[in-house]
Formats: sequence, C-alpha cells, structure tokens
Amino acid sequence: MKHKFHDAKGAGMIELLIAVAIIATSFFAIAQISIMALRAAGDRNDKAQALALAEEGVEAVRTIRDGSWTSGIAPLTFGSTYYAAVSGGKWTLTLSNPGVLQNKFTRTIILNNVSRDINDNIVAAGGTDDPKTKKAMVTVSWGSPVKNIQLITYIADILKN
Repeated sequence: MKHKFHDAKGAGMIELLIAVAIIATSFFAIAQISIMALRAAGDRNDKAQALALAEEGVEAVRTIRDGSWTSGIAPLTFGSTYYAAVSGGKWTLTLSNPGVLQNKFTRTIILNNVSRDINDNIVAAGGTDDPKTKKAMVTVSWGSPVKNIQLITYIADILKN
C-alpha cells in the first residue's frame, strides 16, 4: 500500500508541472498576441496621421494656387523637392526642410510639368507642355524601415491669377 501512495504522490507532481507549463505557455501566447495587436493599432494610427498630413499638403498646394498662380506656383523649379510651411499666416512652398512633423513624419511636395496630346488629354510622354497645369505629388514618410504615403493630384490655374 505504501508503494502505491508513493507513486501517486510523484504522479501528482508531474501533473502539476504539466499544468503549470500549459498555463505559462498560454499566458506567453496571450502576451504575444497583445503585443502584436498594440503594434498593429500603432501602425494604423501612424498611417492615419500620415494620410492626414498628406491631405494637408495637397490642400496647402491648392491654397497657394488659389492665392496666386503667378507668384506662388509659376516661379517654382518643377521637379524639385519642396516643403509646405506657414509664413505670415499663409502656406508657402520652401526648399528648406522644416524638420519632422509631429516628431515622426517628413512631408515633401514635388510639382512637375504636365503635357497634353492633341485631344487635350494629359499624357505621360510626348505631347505639348501645359504651363497652366502641374502635377503635385505629396509624400509623407516615417519609421524604420521607412513607410510612405503618397497622394497625387493635378492643379491648374483655374482662377487665371
């Protein structure tokens, strides 16, 4: 009888160790899932902020266009990298990098010339230059490895100013 009681005691310890191992593994798995969920939420938040900054960049370009095509858009060097900045309460495009936005993001704006074919359609190659229409590419970058959001729009001298 003593022999059976001694064996049952050892079996109980093994069962306890197996139960502890299963519980520890479960907690570890739950912790890993929680960490992944927090990272995913942070990534979604970063992407939403970057999209808002890109949309703000597009609106800045449109505001500059509406203020004066002649002084705000026409004198720019097309194909160069610009940064949106507020000066005197108005949006401007500057070659000087203002640094990171919201301690994380960099926003660049590149304006390019636009060409049109004989049917007045915008074409990627060939065609005739349209000095009253520009392609605006706003890119917001962040993180390591670098992630980007890019919005592309066309602006035209619709106010003839």
